[in-house]
Amino acid sequence: DVDVMINASGDFAFLHPRAQRLGLKAYKSKNDVIERRLEKVGGYLAEVKSFLEIGASDGSFLEAARALHSGLEFACIEPDQATRPQRDALGWLRQFDDFAAAIESGLQFDAIGFFHVFEHIEMPSGFLTECAALLAPGGRLIIEAPALTDPLLSLYKVAAYQEFYFQRQHPYVYSGASLARVLEQNGFEIQELIPYQRYGRENHLTWLPEGKPGGSEDFRSLFTQIDEGYLSALESAGTTDTIIAIAEART
Repeated sequence: DVDVMINASGDFAFLHPRAQRLGLKAYKSKNDVIERRLEKVGGYLAEVKSFLEIGASDGSFLEAARALHSGLEFACIEPDQATRPQRDALGWLRQFDDFAAAIESGLQFDAIGFFHVFEHIEMPSGFLTECAALLAPGGRLIIEAPALTDPLLSLYKVAAYQEFYFQRQHPYVYSGASLARVLEQNGFEIQELIPYQRYGRENHLTWLPEGKPGGSEDFRSLFTQIDEGYLSALESAGTTDTIIAIAEART
């Protein structure tokens, strides 16, 4: 019951109409996701003094990042009150409920990150304008978002996955090319696009014969030792379920 419109070049999708969130749960280990994300973007955090995460949830990524980069000043924008107790336990974390409060503080940050947030934003231009207001001169955005290059869509062409993938809570789905376009049209310069494959053989070998999510513990234990090569091959080919963009505001 969602119309999915994809442009002629196949690198951008728009979903209409939208409705409430579906409440789907990821089955992958949270720690595994965070560790692999830090492998991809941790080098950029090593170069800055302050970092703001938009959509920090319970603060797990910030906690892991601080363990590696204890000298940074960390802050977040997160309106969710259900996860507030976990964030409050991080005494070193400065918190804001929304953009207005963060901008009113007068603080600016060397890097701003948002992970699986941008695809939820209905008005990306306004969102990026507010991000720019919080970036220090020479500051960077670190964006992680689902990609239309997902191998289950672009390589294996699993019809059941297509039905599952285009969800109401994601008004837009980007590829690296279209994510770069929207950033460049809103005053940012792309420094790097990083193809990133989150899900491996276990997930794909469940979707291919069964046409459903959830993974398989049997597959997971069987392919643990060789999965890294599979992920690396997909990333080298640019056929990945996720894209990370590093962008700097134009001066």
